Amino acid sequence: MGATMTLKRHGPLRGLAPRSWTGVGLDLLRQKFRDWRRSEEGVSAVEFALIAPILGAALIAAVDVGLALYQRMTIDHVLRAGAQAAMSDPGADQVLKVLQSTASKNFPPVGAEPSALTFDPPPVRYCACPENANVDPAAAPLCSTTCANSAPTFIYYRMAAQKTYDSMFIPEFPLSSTMQVQIR
Repeated sequence: MGATMTLKRHGPLRGLAPRSWTGVGLDLLRQKFRDWRRSEEGVSAVEFALIAPILGAALIAAVDVGLALYQRMTIDHVLRAGAQAAMSDPGADQVLKVLQSTASKNFPPVGAEPSALTFDPPPVRYCACPENANVDPAAAPLCSTTCANSAPTFIYYRMAAQKTYDSMFIPEFPLSSTMQVQIR
């Protein structure tokens, strides 16, 4: 009796039609390539690699804007401290000292440079009639002036503060705030 030899296929060759071994190898490569093209493995990693720089830049910009808002609120805090001091009408020089003292606590000097917060123009004390409250301090009447209807003049203090915000990501821009306080 003659022995017949059958070839059993196991593993990656299972299920392929009998062909020459070179055809089987080529079919295997084609099948692997088709499987690889249809595979969704690693898609989320590629998507993350494309989106991560945009999200990182947005996060840095959001932190930068948050720090700018914080510094703007701090400038307002300094001006409120000056306004509180002005309520007792100590004079413009004394109000400026309070502003500088509060600014040095919130915007400390760096090395030999003074505080980055400037008060230009310095606080101004002026008087105005009730009907003309938004008058320019340079054109304000004397405090001894009697207004219409024999009303006394009101006393005002006007303060302003500026600072250039040095940002990490967005371009530098000025932060400024003004405050006007009526004493009487």
